[in-house]
Amino acid sequence: MKLRFKGNTLRLRLNQTEVRRLAEGATLKETVSFPGNAGLSYALSAATAPSATFSDGIIRISAPLDALTSWAAGDDLGLYLDFAATPEPLKVAIEKDLECVDGPPEDRDFDAFPRLVGKNC
Repeated sequence: MKLRFKGNTLRLRLNQTEVRRLAEGATLKETVSFPGNAGLSYALSAATAPSATFSDGIIRISAPLDALTSWAAGDDLGLYLDFAATPEPLKVAIEKDLECVDGPPEDRDFDAFPRLVGKNC
């Protein structure tokens, strides 16, 4: 699972195995370790209602299981959620990660979704 930030937007990109596991109800979690024994973790899970929290160095995002299951089985690239926050809403994108066809081999995820159009990562 990849995490990207831009402004007040958070984007999670998932490969095929991660999408399948999430639709089955699993929680996906990653941790980035920093010097000084610090870390930032982020987790994505199914729940009855969407939520977004940040506490104790962990970003937790939840989306309704029925929406995740429908998205996983369909052709839509992403599931998009908005949460009230100050000074502006937090936008969360949960997206299928598309294969990188022209980047270096270390950037490629061979479990990514096939890219039908375009050539960028």
